[in-house]
Amino acid sequence: MQKVLFLAAWYPVRFDAMIGLFVKRHAEIVALQRRVAVLHITADDTNQKIIELDVQQINRVFTVIVYYKNVDTGFLLLNRLCKAVLWLWSFFRGIRIVIRQFGRPHCIHVHVLTLRLGMMAYWLSRIFRVPYFITEHSSYFLPEKNVQRNWVWTGCTRWITHKSQGVSAVSQRLKEAMQTRGYSNKHFVVIRNVVPDIFFQVDLAYRPKDKIVFSNITCFDDRVKNISGLVRTVARLREQRQDFELRLIGTGPDKPAIENLVLQLNLSSHVHFTGLLFDHQLVEEITLADFTVLFSHYETMAVVIAESLACGRPVVATRAGGIHELVGDANGLLVEPGNEDDLLRQLLQMMDTYKKYNPVELRNRAFDMFSTQSVSHAFEKFYSLSHP
Repeated sequence: MQKVLFLAAWYPVRFDAMIGLFVKRHAEIVALQRRVAVLHITADDTNQKIIELDVQQINRVFTVIVYYKNVDTGFLLLNRLCKAVLWLWSFFRGIRIVIRQFGRPHCIHVHVLTLRLGMMAYWLSRIFRVPYFITEHSSYFLPEKNVQRNWVWTGCTRWITHKSQGVSAVSQRLKEAMQTRGYSNKHFVVIRNVVPDIFFQVDLAYRPKDKIVFSNITCFDDRVKNISGLVRTVARLREQRQDFELRLIGTGPDKPAIENLVLQLNLSSHVHFTGLLFDHQLVEEITLADFTVLFSHYETMAVVIAESLACGRPVVATRAGGIHELVGDANGLLVEPGNEDDLLRQLLQMMDTYKKYNPVELRNRAFDMFSTQSVSHAFEKFYSLSHP
């Protein structure tokens, strides 16, 4: 069986179970047809040792996560040098374990392109004489994000992209944004994020209840997800209607600030926090709701929209990144990013019309785009590029 080595810039870790969850799901999908190993390097200042290793077999994926502890010398340039050395040391420790316990890969797959991971992928591909691929998830390339890198970083990552066997992006919008910025490859495709089977196996019927419930699934990064804007809009919504509840699902760095905002606006009876949920609990929470709302400033694909549609629930979401590829008149309403007046109008409309959407049709369309079968087939076709 062919072996694939994922070099992941983002991946769920012991201090953040949500970051890179979509990369983990991609690894598990590929593992249905191939043997998969994942190597992820991250800093963690709670380390007891300079470098700590976490090696596990998780859902058929051989997973190696290397945690390194940053060193504070009191000098910025020296700190950066130490961090670079520690990252390289961690990478070589991790790759040594992969080769010894997993074996030599038949191809290498970078998830979320960074200069150092891209260089490592190129270097390993030359050593093992195997192809490497790139999958991009990050909103970094989107023009609305307006992230600028120096010419060395940009030039090198463009070259790494061009030299790869193939590149995929999780949305057409992201693919076009990368190409506009000079990231070209003759085999450039779109492979969506995957929604696990459990989301397609639920009872689609709306639950009887005495109020309208809508949910927001978030990592509580307010700069990106704009949860504060959603909460402010809900405060204005309360002035017109009382028969609703917003349920905020997840955890993250800005959760305490959002909890304080809810208290300041006296919204405790209308806004509830569920905490971090996975699998059956998450599916149960989505289907309890009548629709899902997402008010992000930036998105590449927004897997939470795919999950909601898979559960037969329509969405209200911003016209950001690749969201417009997923949401239209047949399954939801779009709003302009950051426009709280627009969001208020669409929430009021969805509260009156959510039952007009056919849950079976929502699920069937989501199945065609995000199911295990469709995404697995797309990856197998992608990897076949290494065997022309």
